[in-house]
Amino acid sequence: MSVVKVVAHIGGAIASVARAMGIVTIALACVIAYSIGSLRRLAIRDRLARAQHRSRQRGRLLRWSFTRLGATFVKIGQIASSRPDVFSAGVIDELRLLQDRVPPFSYRRVRAIIARELGVAIEASFREFDRAPVAAGGIAQVHRAVLLDGDEVAVKILRPRVRARAHRDARLLLWLAHLAHAVSRRARAGDVIGHVRDLVAGIVAQTDLQFEARNCKRLRRELARSRAVSAPHVLSRFSTRDVLVMEFVHGTPLGRVRAEHVADVTRALRDAFFAMCFQHGLVHADLHPGNILVRDDGGVVLLDAGLVKYLSAAAIDKVVDLTRCVVIGNAQDLVVHLQRHHRHLATTDWDAVAADATTFVAELRRRSIAELEVSAIVARLFALARKHGIRPMAELSLVLLGMVTIEGIAKRLDPNANMLAEVAQFLAPRLANGRRLARGSSVWRRASSGALIIAPEVREVREVPETPPVAAATPASRRSDDG
Repeated sequence: MSVVKVVAHIGGAIASVARAMGIVTIALACVIAYSIGSLRRLAIRDRLARAQHRSRQRGRLLRWSFTRLGATFVKIGQIASSRPDVFSAGVIDELRLLQDRVPPFSYRRVRAIIARELGVAIEASFREFDRAPVAAGGIAQVHRAVLLDGDEVAVKILRPRVRARAHRDARLLLWLAHLAHAVSRRARAGDVIGHVRDLVAGIVAQTDLQFEARNCKRLRRELARSRAVSAPHVLSRFSTRDVLVMEFVHGTPLGRVRAEHVADVTRALRDAFFAMCFQHGLVHADLHPGNILVRDDGGVVLLDAGLVKYLSAAAIDKVVDLTRCVVIGNAQDLVVHLQRHHRHLATTDWDAVAADATTFVAELRRRSIAELEVSAIVARLFALARKHGIRPMAELSLVLLGMVTIEGIAKRLDPNANMLAEVAQFLAPRLANGRRLARGSSVWRRASSGALIIAPEVREVREVPETPPVAAATPASRRSDDG
């Protein structure tokens, strides 16, 4: 090993130790602050208020610590805010406040990175290149530019050394997770190693812009049949791990969409989400209003495909099965679904799960479809799972969170939007028939919204089905679902 490599190795080790000490110091500060907060909570008599206070305090401490630990941890916190299966609502609300407030790196570095990645000076590829970025985050920044042929493009450039820092922080976090697993029974029961591995995998993936390029290409390909929703066109010949060049999208942020486009935008987002999840098997896991633009013609463009997850047919079937439990099933159906499709502790009390499931389903059935919201249902489901040591499959969490996000966007644009009715109608053939339909098949494309009875008093989504509905799965039908 050369002297340069030895010095670099020693320097890296010292940097890792210093970083670990910084993480431990902030963690100890959080423990002390949390302990003080625990003493203050003794004065709160109401049990629910005490639990809400505890959840909020945990979220504030996590947000404070992630902000001080830098861009990598801010991104981890943002990813963690999409895991309601792991964190309570109070923690999620705090983590969603995390923002990338990072100053842009210099134009001199931009020129150097492009020259290194493309093999030529910036003037050899671009007629124009704005010195100031249009956006700057902890992972990358984006510049507007014009190619030599006149096409206007967005150039996304990875922040210098961010990939090395992400890998270093990932190693440290996994080491801490293994330490927690070894000393804490609660950490072992909560699968802390698995959760940390999922979080750091998400952040490390975002430091490879070729991964985002592949996601964007697939999104664009799968949405090609939709005239209302699209993804930016990627220029592969200019794209590398550190540079991503795509068409520059002119549009209006979702929050400022024109009134005449509201209904069309809402419908387009909803239909695109359903098609992506249940037909094409992919989930845009970072689909918030900031990543959605509306063109002047009303067309919707989905941006920032760094976090796109792919779903297998089996995973989609499990999501559909949970939807069946909520829409037309009973409490026993829900319990069987949780036992069969999700991880749980050996000590899970299934009688207690059944009791909570009975209460949950009874509350659903007492309400009309107009009164039900996906966000409230999902929050109750995840709270039930956390209470009884059940860990929902990660894909299910992503799809359900996506539904909550789309519902929030839709209600912001149209307060009368009803996500549950729409997803139930979209999945009606599979809910009613109790069998899997091939994605993209003629049967799927011809599927109507029949066979739905969400609650006895609901009439607006009840139609005469082509085949007899399955009101509650029998053991035989459950076996066929698995086949």
